Amino acid sequence: MELTVWLGLLASALFISISPGSGAIFSISQGTQYGFKRAMFSVAGLQLGLISQILFLLFGLGVLINQFPSVFIIIKILGMLYLIVLGIMQWLKKIEQIDTNEDHGSLTFNPIKALLQGFFVNLTNIKGTVFFLALIPLFIDLTALKLSTCIIFTATLIVIDLLVMAGYVTLAEISKTLLADPKKILWQNRLTGSTLIVVGLIMGTT
Repeated sequence: MELTVWLGLLASALFISISPGSGAIFSISQGTQYGFKRAMFSVAGLQLGLISQILFLLFGLGVLINQFPSVFIIIKILGMLYLIVLGIMQWLKKIEQIDTNEDHGSLTFNPIKALLQGFFVNLTNIKGTVFFLALIPLFIDLTALKLSTCIIFTATLIVIDLLVMAGYVTLAEISKTLLADPKKILWQNRLTGSTLIVVGLIMGTT
């Protein structure tokens, strides 16, 4: 994967992970209830669900493109349009308040249950599936699928999401006012939306 392509992927991964969604809200919820160390079991589960989605789509699309090469161009154009529309929607998105009410210690904690909960939060996230379905053709040439490219793509998304979710868990413990500030969430949404539009235009036309 070329450096410029990887930087585009890095920007997309960073801003989509930072944008408040089901994974972020789940991480914050776990952080406020159980603290950082315990909540990381849930974050690990989120990453397992993310890996499952990515690998399924990567190789599923690879087989499809191998059978019908011309479909790749269509999927790439649709992916570009989806990212642009997603960016516009993020710009227009109403502010979502994140519940950061603290409830430490009193709740029983099961690490296996936390891991599985995180896994299914991302595995069943249809919005995430559609997003990756759009993202993959923009950064990976599915007509010549390479294992090294798939590893770089997957590792980048997982590492970035892991760091961002860990950051949300930390913020849930030390700075509830920051997470609950509507103005900060509004500008976060707009920054995310702008990034998605730019990345969609650049990667979809190269």
